[in-house]
Amino acid sequence: MSGDTWLKIDVFTTSEGIEPLYGMLLSMGIESAEIADEQDFESFLEKNTQYWDYVDEALRQEMHAPTRVTVYVRDDVNGRETLLLLRENVKRLKAENAAVGSLDIKIADVGEDDWFAEWKQYYKPFRVGDGITIVPAWEDFAGEGIVLRINPGMLFGTGSHNTTRLCIEILEKQIKPGCNVFDVGCGSGILSILSLLLGASSALAVDIDAAAPRIAHENAELNGIGKDVYTVLHKNILEEEVTDQRFDLVVANIVADVIIPLSAKVGKYIKEDGVFLCSGIIQDRLDDVLKALAQNGFRLLEKKQDGEWWAVLSGKE
Repeated sequence: MSGDTWLKIDVFTTSEGIEPLYGMLLSMGIESAEIADEQDFESFLEKNTQYWDYVDEALRQEMHAPTRVTVYVRDDVNGRETLLLLRENVKRLKAENAAVGSLDIKIADVGEDDWFAEWKQYYKPFRVGDGITIVPAWEDFAGEGIVLRINPGMLFGTGSHNTTRLCIEILEKQIKPGCNVFDVGCGSGILSILSLLLGASSALAVDIDAAAPRIAHENAELNGIGKDVYTVLHKNILEEEVTDQRFDLVVANIVADVIIPLSAKVGKYIKEDGVFLCSGIIQDRLDDVLKALAQNGFRLLEKKQDGEWWAVLSGKE
């Protein structure tokens, strides 16, 4: 880790505002966010009372703080430009949707080493699907099944979000030995690296964040995967041609507002008998995504839900 300085940006919202705010951040290329939602915390406590003899008051006060979404950007010229754009987009979102709350912004400096040391306390190995364990790079782990080691850094998610879990559960059943995979909006590379561990012969990944190729390749190396079978590019699939290759499976764990236009472009990257797995779809946008997929020549194969989030598996007509 370096001693770089980052800007910690808290955007205060409501439970209803989390999804549109997070979608806006994703559209800016900000893929990693910490979400603190008082409503979810209270619901969790109520549903799991048998596990709680005592809830630390400091934790309760922290979780009772206003609902907020937290992101990090480097404290440099690019980071300050991102902050300016964030302010403009927040102002626009607030004018369009009263349910998002105040969208007040709080900014603080944070050292990367300090952030990383504290964050490590909370990111532990966790099981997904039938036999997959996601393990932080710094943790010792000797379990059975497939072990995916990951170090997402400050810019990307850890794989614990509902949408990533949904993708993993479907990938576990869809990946066949020797298939090839295209990961759109790869972030830290979790889904494409896992596909290779599940038996795919090769994977291509793209992301609009310039840091993604370095981080994803580093994570691939943690899992014994080299550039001979794994390629990561800094590309925007909505604006440019990525490859002339066709794939057995294309996966996009993004948001509905990106999946909808993507559905008009992604078909040319999928083999005739291939499938398209998309996730990051909030309940209220599911019908919009299904309609877009149908209009662009896809037939529904499977829908899978986790809380308010959905993943959709479709094939070409």
